Amino acid sequence: MRKLRKMTIILISCLLIVVMAGCSGNNSEGASSGSGTQDLQGTQTHAPAKPEQSTAMPTPDPNKQSTLVFTMYKNDPYLQDAKIAYEKKHPNIKIDLRYTIKNGSEDVSGVKQEKFQSTLIADFLKGEGPDMIVTDNLPSSKYVGKGLLADVGRMMSGDPAFSEEQYFQNILNNLKESDGGLYTVPLSFSLSAWMGDQEALEKSGVKFDDKTWTWNQFIDTGKALSQLGGNKYALVTKAPQVLLSDMVSASYPLLMDRITRKAHFDSDFFIRMLEQIKTMEAEKVVSYVNNLSESKAYFTETVLLTPYQYFISTADMKENRGNKPKLYEKPKAEGQQPGGYFSPLTNIAINSKSSLQPEAWDFLKFLMSGEASTASSWGPDDLAYEGQGYNGTFPISRTVYEAKTDKLLQAGEVPTVTNNGTIRVTKEDLQELESILLQANKPIAQIDIGTSLFKESPAFFSGQKSAPAVAKILQNKATTYLNE
Repeated sequence: MRKLRKMTIILISCLLIVVMAGCSGNNSEGASSGSGTQDLQGTQTHAPAKPEQSTAMPTPDPNKQSTLVFTMYKNDPYLQDAKIAYEKKHPNIKIDLRYTIKNGSEDVSGVKQEKFQSTLIADFLKGEGPDMIVTDNLPSSKYVGKGLLADVGRMMSGDPAFSEEQYFQNILNNLKESDGGLYTVPLSFSLSAWMGDQEALEKSGVKFDDKTWTWNQFIDTGKALSQLGGNKYALVTKAPQVLLSDMVSASYPLLMDRITRKAHFDSDFFIRMLEQIKTMEAEKVVSYVNNLSESKAYFTETVLLTPYQYFISTADMKENRGNKPKLYEKPKAEGQQPGGYFSPLTNIAINSKSSLQPEAWDFLKFLMSGEASTASSWGPDDLAYEGQGYNGTFPISRTVYEAKTDKLLQAGEVPTVTNNGTIRVTKEDLQELESILLQANKPIAQIDIGTSLFKESPAFFSGQKSAPAVAKILQNKATTYLNE
């Protein structure tokens, strides 16, 4: 039965990866998400580069017949539910949802996605295009850099009916670009952290502070842990370029500024990143042996989409790999402020040339509120993981999140994956999870030159090229991409 449970956990993990991939698009010179203003040394300044101004949005005229064109690559059930609910509430507005594929199996080759991307940006550059788009499968850096998207942040601050406290502002504020603008708004998000056995780590005697540690400090911690014996590593990952991709995506605004359209892959910051990854292997901090058991690592990568998954993950680790599971924050780049990592999902933008911006903003508010989420849920009785998009991830609405976690608390327990038992839910557990949610302030971006990163970086890890040589190649690739 334990083997069955473990296999089920693995299957759910695979499903979550597929969901994340479906929301975020591919990694071949594709989409990316923004972040707050940060300098090249990694210090997040929090304040935007210029004062944020509000745009007073007029209330849509209830007597005006309008059709909002809303385009996305892949169909989203929540958006379909929202369309029906909104049109019922606003009979004078029609939502024309347009999508290219219904599910991923319809475009395994990616040909349809490539055509979708090229056609859409061509329309935008001509001053045309739909009123609203889902940017997850788009090269959004180009849309932001060319001024094709409206600043939704100004609409928020200029709308007295919009209650900021009802949303996870730590997520929205840290998606602002270097000019202070918020050009894409996620309907939901996931958390990225490490899971470790707190009891085993405390018994090791190795001291570290995951709230503030940098990659250099992690290397020192990992060296101390590896010296304890037991043939264990601090972390196990598939390949050096995989870890590099994780580190780059977690500090992407330091390497690609979407507003100024400048890249910094030839900086000391990126060169040090390459060298750190090589050091980790040499010092036996990280193992790049494929398929090495997670039991050989003190920390394992964890992506959280729902509270239910949080309880399932900790219960699984307690049963199979540790006595006292705990989530730890991943290391930061040198100079970055404390806080965890998140991935924005179902990112929506408004066309800067749309003549229906008041209507588009009103519909976006409706989507953010989660009013249409009653049609589906986190699973049976809103407790388990089921579905994707808004209904299978942490919602941007704190109101919706609190309503769903209240149900968890009232239930007192959730079923295990195999339904052979239950997992206890306590107020303390949910408070700890909410604390993690509120501390998340670093967006994980899709890398615009992801294919080049995977293709060029192995030459350094194998010793064929120097770090500066690889950095120069990637700098040229990034600069070309930003100016296409």
